[in-house]
Amino acid sequence: MKIPKDLMFEYLLSLENYSESHPTLKDITMKEALDAQKKIIDLGFTDKDILEMKSQELLLEYKLWRKETGQ
Repeated sequence: MKIPKDLMFEYLLSLENYSESHPTLKDITMKEALDAQKKIIDLGFTDKDILEMKSQELLLEYKLWRKETGQ
């Protein structure tokens, strides 16, 4: 079983927002990233599963998802 893509995309988006955020917003965007990670872990996945799911194909799908959803 793989991590649902919508959760993985939420996680990737929150990490991207964290890396691009102004220093005064780092705490908020880090909380979003940790919340997304917790949702994935609550489904029974591990950090290893998150790392294994990352791929060039997933990143291309993520970019398309961002474009389609206006994220």
